[in-house]
Amino acid sequence: MSVPVPPGLYTEPSRGAPPFPAPPPQASDPTVLSTGQVMPRQAMPVADVGNAFSVDLAAAPQVLRDLQQAVEELTAMRRDAVQLGKIDPGTGDQVSRDAATVFEAIAVGGPGSLLNAIDGGISRIEGLMTAIETELRDYQTAEDASRRGFDARP
Repeated sequence: MSVPVPPGLYTEPSRGAPPFPAPPPQASDPTVLSTGQVMPRQAMPVADVGNAFSVDLAAAPQVLRDLQQAVEELTAMRRDAVQLGKIDPGTGDQVSRDAATVFEAIAVGGPGSLLNAIDGGISRIEGLMTAIETELRDYQTAEDASRRGFDARP
């Protein structure tokens, strides 16, 4: 004897995906738990930094190496953040699914996410490295021109 299928379950044709699926959660979105409790979240503030800096010429090569190492470390963290965004809840319970959804939003969920912050950090460091390299080239060009001018004097 078979158990009757509850009404609406497998007895109606599929209506397909909704016409406008909801956007994926963002890191700054509040989280709604399965209990209905809303957990607000704040995105990390962006540091207000100036564009002026000074680097000792003798220390500049080491500064550039240190900055390159920082980029490499952030790149490794970026891989970890992407993995964190793909956490499998492991079980089918709602708490685990909620936790995986929250981890995904925090890790890779757009503005305010860990991935967004890491990408911003990499970009800022690479910009700083470019600025230091440009200043070193400009300094060397000016130094060479001065030396040539000095050597050309009678």
